[in-house]
Amino acid sequence: MKNISILLAGLLLAGSLAGCKKDDDKDPSKVDLLTAKNWQQTAGTATSTDRGITTTVDIYKDQEACEKDNFLKFNSNKTVDVNEGPTRCDASDPQVVSGSWDLNSDQTKLYLNSTALGGGLTAQLEVVELSSSKLVLKGTDLSQGTTDTYTVTFTAM
Repeated sequence: MKNISILLAGLLLAGSLAGCKKDDDKDPSKVDLLTAKNWQQTAGTATSTDRGITTTVDIYKDQEACEKDNFLKFNSNKTVDVNEGPTRCDASDPQVVSGSWDLNSDQTKLYLNSTALGGGLTAQLEVVELSSSKLVLKGTDLSQGTTDTYTVTFTAM
């Protein structure tokens, strides 16, 4: 009986130690995930609601091949580079334009800012999903009674 108690105590102790997670096994932060890789758009939709009528359009399928190979690089110094990728739509376009990025305190909103991106971009986007392989961002624009929602999916490369 004493051997069974010792064996049971040993199993309980071993089980509790196996269930402990080491500090260096922590999941990466959203900043770590965002800055670890380049991100290339692989899907995108635009949904517009006006006077109760909702329309959704696949904006990714209408992009040119020279746009689909573009990618983003979020740097740890809070700059973001938009790279034209292997094929530029216009040879006079710069290969890379830069801006800045930040996350809010609970890391649910991504802020982008650049005068170089599209003639001046300031955006607050919802981080719908962020993993080591996928980034989904959503932005909403309200204008004159119309709500436009853009959802863009990026894949790590």
